[in-house]
Amino acid sequence: MNSLKQYTWFLLLLLCSGCIKELNFELGKQDDLLVVYGILTDQPGKHLFRVTRTNAFERQVDSEPISGATLMVVDSKAQQYPFVELSPGSYLFKDTLFQASAGERYYLEIDVPNQGRYRSDIEVMPTPVPMDSAYPRVKVKDFDQTLQVMADVQIPSDPTGIYLRWDVTRVWRRTSINLQLLFNDFFRYPPPATCYMTESIQPNTVQLFGSRRRDAFKLREQVVANIEPDYKFFERNAFAVVQYRISEKAYEYWNNLNKIGNPAGTIFDVPPASVRGNIYNVDNPKERILGYFEVAAVDTSYTYTDLSIFRYYIADPCSRDFSKRIWESTYFFDPECTYCTNIKGHSLKVPKFW
Repeated sequence: MNSLKQYTWFLLLLLCSGCIKELNFELGKQDDLLVVYGILTDQPGKHLFRVTRTNAFERQVDSEPISGATLMVVDSKAQQYPFVELSPGSYLFKDTLFQASAGERYYLEIDVPNQGRYRSDIEVMPTPVPMDSAYPRVKVKDFDQTLQVMADVQIPSDPTGIYLRWDVTRVWRRTSINLQLLFNDFFRYPPPATCYMTESIQPNTVQLFGSRRRDAFKLREQVVANIEPDYKFFERNAFAVVQYRISEKAYEYWNNLNKIGNPAGTIFDVPPASVRGNIYNVDNPKERILGYFEVAAVDTSYTYTDLSIFRYYIADPCSRDFSKRIWESTYFFDPECTYCTNIKGHSLKVPKFW
């Protein structure tokens, strides 16, 4: 009887051990991988692609740009559209007036000297989905406030599914101190300059939407950006909300990247090395390539904020320190306030959508 029990326990151990799957992420071996990323849209303009190679994590340096590569987009009629190298690792679509057509099939070809030939899977340009509107809203919880940029979108009926991604660009304004009024001298000092700074909002999570509903419906209050209020909101801000209609494969790619950026802390989290794009080595399909050739239909909406939208106080970043002498309380107190042209990346040109 005892021997029968021992034999039974032995079988159970064998069965349990057969259910355990080895997880081998190989996170320390992800250096020297080719990275390709770019978006081909249905809008004319600058289509910029990046080709780089990763470095080992312990080296703590950025990816290495790859120069001398040959890139071209090919359509279903075998027409080829070349790129020109703008700077190391950056390649610009040569025909800036080109507009991709809805329903057309495209793929990317890359030739890296002495390294190999690469190609993307075929991507189909979808028909555009226009946004109804974009607008700001302040979310208040306890004593914290967050600015949310929202979008309303009319989702059409499409049995193949509707997949969307959003990018948001922020423009904030800074008006220089009026030294003419401050010193009562309109001859010595020039009129105060007004500067506009443009920055891309880089969220931890890529804002996505996907649906396979057969009926049309309206997507309301879709959050496309969350921004913590800062001193830049003291003057007017403008936001350009760019909506991309993408393929289901592109949606899955970005969704997997979201899982990496926001892990749950379990063994079921997606390991960083496992997120493959749609690019492969023609001669060596086993080579791991990072990045994605994205084909997307684009629509853009704009919205604005001013100080009155916020519930809690936002301090004036250019308030003068009246305990100091008048000159010390202006230029030496904050050079960027006295002359906004001291702000890095400034422009004196008013944006078209301002």
